[in-house]
Amino acid sequence: MSARRGAGTLAIRPTVDTDRGVMNAFIAHDVAGTPYAEVPTYFLALALEGRSTESRGIVAERAGEVVGLALFGEVAGAVGTGRIHFVSVSASSRLNSVGLQLCEAVVSDLTQAGARVIIAELPDDPILVSGRALLARCGFAEVGRVPDYYRDGVALVILARSTTGRQD
Repeated sequence: MSARRGAGTLAIRPTVDTDRGVMNAFIAHDVAGTPYAEVPTYFLALALEGRSTESRGIVAERAGEVVGLALFGEVAGAVGTGRIHFVSVSASSRLNSVGLQLCEAVVSDLTQAGARVIIAELPDDPILVSGRALLARCGFAEVGRVPDYYRDGVALVILARSTTGRQD
């Protein structure tokens, strides 16, 4: 799949092992110095192993350069439920809707795999406000919250998006 945006064609493709370094750099950039790096690092390793439906990855590439990535998968033990683990876009590509295109590609992939609902779980932390805004633009809405989950004052927020066109 690809889309025309800005300078050059944006291609969205599955991750390959040679993407490992750039994907680790995206994760390090977005969550460096925070207590949240472990989760995307785990799901990246799982995606690159390629043996689990719980995590796979896609990258957005323009002119041979990876400008964004998304990690996602099916929720183990749940029928018809997908999950977005992590989405990151380079600073130079954030105004070109790359994040939204990655998010929509994930929704499309999970829908084709039978997902009826897709969730995203994230800390309600101000440093993650851009990620939460991206998910809102992609049709995700808050459906649950667990106060003080990560630490005092930082809740776990559960966002969801139906793939059936109705709110379940």
